[in-house]
Amino acid sequence: MTDRLTQHELTEKFFDLTLLFELEMQQKTSAPLLYQGQGNILTALGERDGQSQKDLAQRLKISAPSTTEFVSKLVKKGLVKKKRSEKDKRVTLISLTDAGRKSLQTVDQADISAWQLLTESQQEQFGQLMDTLITKLAAQYSDPESKQQLAGLRRRFVSRV
Repeated sequence: MTDRLTQHELTEKFFDLTLLFELEMQQKTSAPLLYQGQGNILTALGERDGQSQKDLAQRLKISAPSTTEFVSKLVKKGLVKKKRSEKDKRVTLISLTDAGRKSLQTVDQADISAWQLLTESQQEQFGQLMDTLITKLAAQYSDPESKQQLAGLRRRFVSRV
């Protein structure tokens, strides 16, 4: 088997895996929350409620504008609330509402069950491999035009759900 064929097969396997994950997500009740990154915010707040948007962005490794967009959507849905910090009025703290806590339980149930097919060690290895690919690809596409294209792709992906 040649390297070229192996790389082509890897691409096909990745595409198949993506489609299977998409199918599983569509069959979950809270898939839109997960797709839009809102599930990650609910999960982070479930672990430590009352975080600033800046802290959430750093913890989840997403941009400040994306965090603002996700939080705004969650506020509109009544799942989180914003409150000015008592210590620093410039800081807005984000907290779960009662509805947000209930929704968090749904998010937990909607996690992709396919991960359970891998051992903890395999999940860790797969996560590390994905981190490597993401880091190297992000560096490859770090110019302003590519970043703008990626931001556009993210917006389209988020808005279609």
